[in-house]
Amino acid sequence: MSKPEVVVGQVVRVAEPDYRYGIGELILRVSVVGQVEQLADGPWLNLTGTELRRDGSIHRPQPRQALVRLSALRPRPGAGAR
Repeated sequence: MSKPEVVVGQVVRVAEPDYRYGIGELILRVSVVGQVEQLADGPWLNLTGTELRRDGSIHRPQPRQALVRLSALRPRPGAGAR
């Protein structure tokens, strides 16, 4: 399984069921795109970055690691850039 086109500096928004672990939507400015892991429920991607608030300001300054469901990072038909 190949990595989606996630690049350093990109901001991704991920719904709570599509990342491990946390509560609520995750908004992450990506600083490291890690490896894909195959879990029982499908492929997941390791991401590291800065967690942001909805207004784009920094929520936590320390790096945040998250395992994100690959299908949540694929562009949806008709969807613009995230």
